[in-house]
Amino acid sequence: MTAFQQHFQALDTWLKAHTRLWQFDTFAQLDNPWRDHYPALAEYLTSQIEQPIEEAFYDEVGRLCPELQVSIYESNYENRRLSEKRTLTTDLPSYLSTAIKGRKWAQIQAFVAQIPNAESYVEWCAGKGHLGKLLAFQDGKPVHSLEWQKVLCDAGEQDAKRLNLPQTFTHADVLKGEGELALANTHCAVALHACGDLHRELIKQAVIAQTAVVCISPCCYHLTQDKLYRPLSQWAQQSQLNLRQADLKLAVKEVATAGAREQRLKQLELTYRLGFDSWQRIARQQDDYLPVPSIQKAILNQGFTAFCRWAAEQKGLTDLIAKTSFKDFESIGQTRYQYIQKLEAISQLFRPALEYWLVLDRALYLEENGYHVEIGKFCEKSLTPRNWMIRAER
Repeated sequence: MTAFQQHFQALDTWLKAHTRLWQFDTFAQLDNPWRDHYPALAEYLTSQIEQPIEEAFYDEVGRLCPELQVSIYESNYENRRLSEKRTLTTDLPSYLSTAIKGRKWAQIQAFVAQIPNAESYVEWCAGKGHLGKLLAFQDGKPVHSLEWQKVLCDAGEQDAKRLNLPQTFTHADVLKGEGELALANTHCAVALHACGDLHRELIKQAVIAQTAVVCISPCCYHLTQDKLYRPLSQWAQQSQLNLRQADLKLAVKEVATAGAREQRLKQLELTYRLGFDSWQRIARQQDDYLPVPSIQKAILNQGFTAFCRWAAEQKGLTDLIAKTSFKDFESIGQTRYQYIQKLEAISQLFRPALEYWLVLDRALYLEENGYHVEIGKFCEKSLTPRNWMIRAER
């Protein structure tokens, strides 16, 4: 059994054993979805509804449920770093990074430092080709950038010509197999933060094309056409986990880092939505969640009643307003919001392991198809939380 297989088996067993704690829909039910299976933990959450989530909260969760202490898994993956394959020129000319935001440019530089030198490159889902631009500048080797938005291809092409770089662009829909020929005629394929099905297709098509080197940083696993996750590797295909798009979204859901005003508006909107949800269950006499469309933030400033009237209109429930008052439902929504925050704090304990499970599925698939595979972090989390990199060489 390889190291990847051992890690995968341990993670798979642990995630499967505790699915009730992370595989549920936050708004779907009014009560705790796992109360009967973890009664002591559920009682503690109830007692903490109005308390902020701090370190003491997690300490008590660990005491009540020792199997949630995931340090054994964190030691396997959380600090895993890749060795750099090249030293970047320290005095890169400023014109290379024109119009690229500072954090994105830093991500590109960190990613390129982990890519082996190659005779040619394909840049998958290239956008304007910023990643390929740095590779072409560093190596002077041909870079073929594939992108499905023609306007971005044209902009990247102009940039490459202006900078006199060996970089060409092709307007291609890689989900329709239009990148296969490029992969068959290149030495190394690279993709930084290609979302969902886009990076899955790169992996599968590179295997078919027998591309010598594949370097990817996967992102947004939930952006897929499949309602249920389709594992790539034989090991993941044998797993008893059935991952929905909502579960895949958990793998990339991070604790909010938005500004105070944005966080306040988000909290207010969720409180209103939960309050309206509680109202509509009683008004309709149906105990199920009723999704409400996106809202203009200005409506939130008009208060809870205005929000509920708007939501009722959106769902064709205006005739029920006279029969069931909105009174008291805002405070119910506030209580539900506070409780859901605690439930999500528990599910967040599984987020890193779930993401690593998905990374390992990709690594194992490449390994099964004749690649020597390395996985690790290509930069610090502060630069981007999606900092996993898979580096595979035939």
